[in-house]
Amino acid sequence: MRLYYMTPLDIAVKYILPEKRMRLSQFARLNDPFELMSYNQGGAEERYVFKMLRDHWEKSLGVLCFGKHWKSPVMWAHYARSHTGVCLGFDVPDEMPKQIIYEPERIKWAVDLAKPIRGIDISLLEKVITTKYAQWAYEEEWRLFGELKDADPSSGEYYLNFGPALTLREIIVGARCQNSVGSFKKLAGEVERTVEIIKARPAFETFTMTRQMKVSKITVLPKQHLRAPSNGASGLSNLLTNSASDIGR
Repeated sequence: MRLYYMTPLDIAVKYILPEKRMRLSQFARLNDPFELMSYNQGGAEERYVFKMLRDHWEKSLGVLCFGKHWKSPVMWAHYARSHTGVCLGFDVPDEMPKQIIYEPERIKWAVDLAKPIRGIDISLLEKVITTKYAQWAYEEEWRLFGELKDADPSSGEYYLNFGPALTLREIIVGARCQNSVGSFKKLAGEVERTVEIIKARPAFETFTMTRQMKVSKITVLPKQHLRAPSNGASGLSNLLTNSASDIGR
């Protein structure tokens, strides 16, 4: 599956591309104050349960947020500093990312004290981390999850390395980006798979971004026998099973 990550220019050229890794975001640092709060929490028991979940996941689970395409001018404006940044396209295994579901109202759920861990199951856990308010639907978001372990000793942050579960395939240079398409060839460095670098521009007939055909595409070819390191990404079902076990202790 091809997914896209928009970022300011300085983040791409100083960190992501040279280091060949992406920083995992913690839920408390995302821009939606309703992260992990998709369920109605009108009762005291519900508030207790979901506070427990939030406290657990904010310490143990990280997330990378992607889009399914790079055509939205709104997404470029919000996440790539008004089209001055870049968009990175990655191939990820189909079974690993999860699509965000958008709901107009908070989901209803009642605590069941007769069941283990108050009735929390894998289905509920997945809905908690993959449901957002309907007004966010324009983002068409997909998420990749990873455990928050082995923090970088210099920054204290957590990362997913480029690798089989996060393979760089495209670099789309923003329409207002001052760096040339050619400058990204060196930044791409040694690649595991072919990487294409193009320039974006506003389309002539629709409210979408498209490729600037006047700027030649650059293709970065992989060296033979180049192997990428394991990046620590995990399937969501495994992560949630671990979470359920931890919460039940």
